[in-house]
Order: sequence, then C-alpha cells, then structure tokens
Amino acid sequence: MIPDLMINFTARTGGKLMRCGAFLLVGLFGVATASSAAVLTATDASWKVTASTPGSTDWNSNLAFDDSGWQSATELANWTFSPAKVIWSSGGQFSQTETQIWARSIFNLLTLPLSAILNNGFDDDGDIYINGVLVVSDHDGSAGNSSADITSHLVLGDNLIAFTAIDNYRVWGYNHGAAVQVDARFATVPEPMSLALLGLGLGGLLALRRRDKLAPT
Repeated sequence: MIPDLMINFTARTGGKLMRCGAFLLVGLFGVATASSAAVLTATDASWKVTASTPGSTDWNSNLAFDDSGWQSATELANWTFSPAKVIWSSGGQFSQTETQIWARSIFNLLTLPLSAILNNGFDDDGDIYINGVLVVSDHDGSAGNSSADITSHLVLGDNLIAFTAIDNYRVWGYNHGAAVQVDARFATVPEPMSLALLGLGLGGLLALRRRDKLAPT
C-alpha cells in the first residue's frame, strides 16, 4: 500500500525533488512508528516476600537491601492476573495471622521504554513503589485493580519494584492476594524497507543539491 501511495504521489507531481521527498517521508514514517510490547516484570515465585515488618525503612528504595531472610513468594494456584501470578506469603490465601505482606523484586533495563504501565490487583489494599517512589496507593477497603503510568520513574540498569499488601477482613474475610505486572513498549530496529526508503530520499536530495551547485548560472 505504501509503495502505491508513493507512486501516485510522484506521478501527480512529476518532479525529482518531490519524488525524493516522498521516499524521505515514507522512510521517516516507518522509522518513527516501529515499536514492540514486552512484560518487564510480573509477580511469581521469584519475588521475595515477608509477613514480618521489615527491619529497615529502605526496603522499598534500596537495591542493596538485604532480603536474604525473606521467603520466595507463594503463588495462589486458583487465582491469576494476566501473565502475573497472584502471590502471598507461605501462610497462604486464607491465613488468619499473615494478613499483610511486603514484597520486592529487581528487573534490569538495557534501554528505556517508550512507555511503561503498571497494572495491579490487591485483595484488599496496598501501596506500590518504583525505585522508592510511591506510584499506587489503594486503600478503598475492598478488592480491586488499577493501573499507573510509571515511564518517568524507570532508569537504565537495575530497577526496584516493591509493595506492601494487606487484607483488612472488612467484608469477605480472610482471602488474601496481590498481583503486579509492568507492560512496556520499546522502540524497535527500523525495518529494512524503511531504512532503504530513507536512504533513497536523503541520497536523492543530496544529488539534486550537488547538481544545482554545478549547473551553470
């Protein structure tokens, strides 16, 4: 479809300059719009959790915080949240003593995404931090999902995502669960055709400019 559009455009103008401009425009359009989706992180058994209050306040901001004494998250088999697993501590979904957990995980970025959306679900309430910044605060007293744009909070290299979740037992009793997932879009390497069209456009414009300089006045 794009080649036909370009041919029709060139036929109407009939000029070499406009033809080079058409190649340049199509090449730039192809380069600018290319992107791909990826899941940066999602709750599962690899996350570290604890049902005891962390001994230090930097558990949600310090990449080097010592969570070696924390346990691996317990995945709740009967509850899913997109690709993310709903997790809790080893006390399980219906524990009457482990009604609050603290959780954290680290993911690495080699390049920054064009956009990153944090999707989450808590039964019942929770707070989520990205690199120490509070990005979600859910305290409505009931189970629910929400999302937040966290693009500006991400950095190259290691990123820390951490949350605390609590089941307040207000309505449905002991039925704990928490799930977090970060979906992102990255710029991709331009397609060969887009690069070729861009090269043709730039090359043509340079050739025309050189010819104009050499032409007798």
